[in-house]
Amino acid sequence: MVWNKKFFMILGLGGGIMLFFIGMAAYIILGPSTDTYLLPKQISSILKLSGMGIVCISMIVGGFFIEKIEKDTKLLLLLFGVFILILNIFLFSSSRYY
Repeated sequence: MVWNKKFFMILGLGGGIMLFFIGMAAYIILGPSTDTYLLPKQISSILKLSGMGIVCISMIVGGFFIEKIEKDTKLLLLLFGVFILILNIFLFSSSRYY
């Protein structure tokens, strides 16, 4: 197995997506949250935001630094990475606990 930039980008994308879904499952496992018991929502938010951050970083960094992929694929990685990052910033800053 060759450890190169493309492998780390794919590992980051897969790990970020898995962490996001683990965050969704953590909210279900920990039970409902109330106004006084916010722990499930907070833990879920930390895991989901970390997963989405890893995905965005992997896409943007992969679009800049991987040489052996097509120009169109690089452009799509950059566009989707920046789009998801901007979408997350606006959506998560407008919500109270997410």
